[in-house]
Amino acid sequence: MDLYIMRHGKAGVADHSDPRDSERCLSKPGREEISLAGAWMKAREIEFSTIASSPLRRAAETASIIARALGDPDRVTFWDELAIGPPPGTVVQKIREIMPENRILLVGHEPQLSSLVSLLICSRHECNIVLKKGGIARVRFHGDPGSGELLWLLSPGMIQEWHSKDR
Repeated sequence: MDLYIMRHGKAGVADHSDPRDSERCLSKPGREEISLAGAWMKAREIEFSTIASSPLRRAAETASIIARALGDPDRVTFWDELAIGPPPGTVVQKIREIMPENRILLVGHEPQLSSLVSLLICSRHECNIVLKKGGIARVRFHGDPGSGELLWLLSPGMIQEWHSKDR
């Protein structure tokens, strides 16, 4: 199974003490970067059997932009396991429940996503993996922590550069 693990795009100013932080939306630069990522995926004919997102607004907007770019705006589902707080192991369990789907996009937040990638490829939470806002990691996963293979890790800048070369 191939997992595409994507951090939400740039959003408004964070105030994690504000109970309305979950409603923070993507900024204009964030929407533009995610739109480019969606166009980049479409140009490479990347399709997903599942697009799962954190229910927080900035992640939901990110997932929605990608789904629309790929021509499947109704594909997004929401997993509480991808919200801020739950440990990465809860996401692994959810993934196991839907195996053997072949391509899944997971959209969420830091530090959970970097810890998730680390758990998938190293069987522990810290392997110095860092996902930038709007960044994507592709992991081939076989079901057990540590069995994953990191195929690539892209920053928004890399996607923008490659997208520019494709034109």
